[in-house]
Amino acid sequence: MGRIDRRKFIVKSTGVVAAAGLPAITTADLLAAPNPRQLGTCGPPPRKNAERQASAESMPPLPLTAVPMRRSEPKAEPAPPLMAAKLEYGTTQDWNTDPGDLDFLMRQVRSALGLWYGWKNLNINELVAMYKSDKRLKIPALYISGHDAFSFTPEQREAIRQYLLDGGTLFGDACCGRPEFAQSFRAEIRAMFPDRGLDPLEMDHPVYRAFYKYTTVNYIDYRNGTKNEYAAPPQILGMNLGCRTAILFTPADISCGWDDHTHTHGYRIFPGDAMRLGINLVSYIAAMRSLAETQAFTREIKQAPAAPRSQFVLAQVKHQGDWNPDPNSTYQLLRHLSGESSLAVSFDLKYVEATEAKIAPYPFLYMTGFRDPKLSTDELAALRRHLQAGGFLFINNCSGYNAFDRAIREMVRGMFPDQKMTALEKDHDLFKAFAPMADGRDRQSGQPRALELEGITIRKRTALVYSKNDMVTHLKQVSDPFGNGYDSETCKKLAVNLVAYALQS
Repeated sequence: MGRIDRRKFIVKSTGVVAAAGLPAITTADLLAAPNPRQLGTCGPPPRKNAERQASAESMPPLPLTAVPMRRSEPKAEPAPPLMAAKLEYGTTQDWNTDPGDLDFLMRQVRSALGLWYGWKNLNINELVAMYKSDKRLKIPALYISGHDAFSFTPEQREAIRQYLLDGGTLFGDACCGRPEFAQSFRAEIRAMFPDRGLDPLEMDHPVYRAFYKYTTVNYIDYRNGTKNEYAAPPQILGMNLGCRTAILFTPADISCGWDDHTHTHGYRIFPGDAMRLGINLVSYIAAMRSLAETQAFTREIKQAPAAPRSQFVLAQVKHQGDWNPDPNSTYQLLRHLSGESSLAVSFDLKYVEATEAKIAPYPFLYMTGFRDPKLSTDELAALRRHLQAGGFLFINNCSGYNAFDRAIREMVRGMFPDQKMTALEKDHDLFKAFAPMADGRDRQSGQPRALELEGITIRKRTALVYSKNDMVTHLKQVSDPFGNGYDSETCKKLAVNLVAYALQS
């Protein structure tokens, strides 16, 4: 996909219209004026905006006839929408080691994407005050950088945590690759989310392809006392909340690269790669913003208390791999089943551990996620016995990424070591159980796309169905814009056919 296509995609995803008629800003233009470095910082202060000349009217001096004349005077451009806030924390200026990093990054985003975003400094206590008064910070990203070890108070930690749950994104950078900052950042994230972790992003993560496609970056490393330059896969760590990576962290310095300088110490990404990855980062956060706001709330669906007949109950399997990334789409699945079929549907969604006693009451089991479920040998055996006894398991790869796909294939091999998941043929009964289907459509392009479902057969009945392409989250038509999956109509038809087949077989 070419660059112009990516730009159109990002504009479409964010709903932001590029400012018309604005010239591209080059590095040479931005660095033309001297920028003295401030005491205790790595880089220069933010660059000044060039003044625009706008015509205005004035009066010439007397005694000439008072005829209005034209003159020019500086006029500031309107303020752009804020994309990021740099977090002021601690009691020193270590939070601001590169005063111009966000400013220069946003200028380059404007030049590359044609999208004009602003930034601001935000004291962490302002954030605390907002959440104490039940207000939400609507700036999409919080950025935190520094050299030294730090810690937050419980109130500060809770404010950041709530900001993330409300749809915000936190990006951390260890300026100059300093381990003191990196260790503190990891510790604070563990304190906010003790049951989750920061893990290296897979190479198919959108941050590595949101605008520029990256498989390797250039590093410069002085940590062993000598200069070492090398190319390697990018190392960005992340933590998911729902279907998006809400926390991102780079242990290698990226902020000095955003400010277009390096030092003869530390561990860093070269400035060019740092800037391009920064543009990818902004592109990813902007494109995911709508999904982030949608996932901040779970809209449960209630039903009438009187149930006239036996109802279909969906039981979702809990595991250790982000087992419930998009609860809204699961409720949408139930809503669609109720509206499009004559099936009596219970909206009392059940969440169950993969133990024999927990799953036994539920013939239809549903599993989804982003990472390795890490089910135990006993849990795999319980699922296998459940399917052999007549149960059904549907596994959906949320957003269609590689990590979950690899893990599920390994999990199914553990459940059925003597069998292999095979593709469902085009004439399989599932594709005609309710609405006959020959193919589907791709979520992003809208083009025809083959229906790629795989399964495990037990006594001539497909008891396990796996979709490596996401066929659930787009039921609500707001999903991961980078995700690999089917469009809404295909998802709807597949969902009804899947349940109809499971109940008939």
